[in-house]
This record gives sequence, structure tokens and C-alpha cells, in this order.
Amino acid sequence: TFGAKCAKCCRNIAPTDWVRRAKDQVFHLACFSCDQCGRQLSTGEQFAMIDEQVLCRSHYYELDGSTTSSDDGYDCDGFNKNKSKRIRTTFTEEQLQILQANFQIDSNPDGQDLERIANMTGLSKRVTQVWFQNCRARQKKHKNPRDCDRSPVQTLLPIVPPDICMATSITAAA
Repeated sequence: TFGAKCAKCCRNIAPTDWVRRAKDQVFHLACFSCDQCGRQLSTGEQFAMIDEQVLCRSHYYELDGSTTSSDDGYDCDGFNKNKSKRIRTTFTEEQLQILQANFQIDSNPDGQDLERIANMTGLSKRVTQVWFQNCRARQKKHKNPRDCDRSPVQTLLPIVPPDICMATSITAAA
């Protein structure tokens, strides 16, 4: 059996289970939900992870804004309240297909092409640019032009569908 356990329910993840990955944790698809409201999070939706808690965007901002603070720029726990956490971007299957198809044509598109691809996917130009940079880095690391189609986990577990590029997108456990 596959050795991974769901970070929320702690049950084993079967090879046929669909999972979501966030940071270094793996969740059953149904278990990947906001710990505040219980709503299941979708591919492409922004979320935050704080102290092993998964939060939807609205509850992250609600929690982040609800800390008691003093006027010195630090909250009551001593953390800098002015420094916001970046919410990780996840991609839909359609966005990944568009990005990967364009990567096969040109792995280093110019600014105009990045803008066109960003418009096609509904992503910002910067997110699109970083996706291409990450894929080129992954390609260089593995010295195999097809490796951009796989997340690092997929290179270890080959029965995961090869059309997933981001670790936070839906994948089948292997």
C-alpha cells in the first residue's frame, strides 16, 4: 500500500484515491476543506495554511485581521502584522492544459506571448511567467523535456497522470 496518510483524517491514501497536495502534506480530495467553515476547496482556489490548518481565502483574511494588536506594528504574539503571507496559486485543469501546450511550443515565451497566454488562462502575466520559469527549472533539473508535465512527486510515482504540473492541483495518488 501507499505509505502516505491524509493530513486531515489520518487514514491511508489508496493508490486509486484522488488527492490534493499542499506544501508537504497530502489530503483526500474530500478532506481538503477550510478548517473554519468546512467548505471543500476547489482547484484554482486560493487558500492558506497556518499551523497545519487549511483556511479558505476569506477565513484567512478574517483570522489575519482579527488579531489583537498594539500600535508598534506587532500583534499580541509578537509577530509582524504588516507582513502578509502569500497565498499559493493553484491551477485548474484547463489552465494547465493551456500552459503545457504553450510550453511545448515555446518554453521561454516573450512578454507579448506571456500576456496572450495569461489572457487565455485568466491568470496574471506574473503568475504565468513564474509558471514557465518553474517548468524550465524543473526541465533543467531532470534533463528531460517532458518533465514539465510532471510534479516532483510524479517522477517518483509514475502512475500519476502526466498532465499535472503544480503540486497543489488535483492528482491521483500512486
